Amino acid sequence: MVPPEANDEAFRGSMPEFYDRYLTPLIFEAYADDISARIAALSPRNVLETACGGGVVTRALAPRLSGDARYTVTDLSQAMLDHALSRQVVDDRITWRQADALALPFSDNAFDVVVCQFSVMFFPDKIAGFSEAERVLNANGKFIFSVWDDLGSNEFADVVTRASASAFPDDPPMFLARTPHVYHDEELIQDQL
Repeated sequence: MVPPEANDEAFRGSMPEFYDRYLTPLIFEAYADDISARIAALSPRNVLETACGGGVVTRALAPRLSGDARYTVTDLSQAMLDHALSRQVVDDRITWRQADALALPFSDNAFDVVVCQFSVMFFPDKIAGFSEAERVLNANGKFIFSVWDDLGSNEFADVVTRASASAFPDDPPMFLARTPHVYHDEELIQDQL
């Protein structure tokens, strides 16, 4: 039997459009604006985004970067990457590339900033993902990422999880409780970093 998490990265078919149309404005857009403002304040010349999803951070950050900045946008899922590209205004500073954040196809010390919004909790090996971010950052580089807090601190996710469990008591969908809202312990994250 294939464990349910084995298909978590299979965002294809109508999933990229659904994800971006409904989830982005509801739970990702405000955070993308915040994280892109933090990055822009650093005035980076070379940025790498891992796990771009529907491209919400890309759309928020690209206009804030200098005209001579370079921005490499990646995702494990080619379908998500294609969708993100389709939503982005044409920008010659941006390079799009399918890549695994745990095995980045870039040289050491290549980037000023690595950004990853709400995706490190999906990394099957977080330390490998953190190590790759460190490897591709230059000596003064910054790794800027975000994770969700625990399920009880996220009203939307908590309500969805409880409602799903009520609707499907024999086999409740536990994705939100199992993956995105379980990796929030600051001390653990600091230790792994």
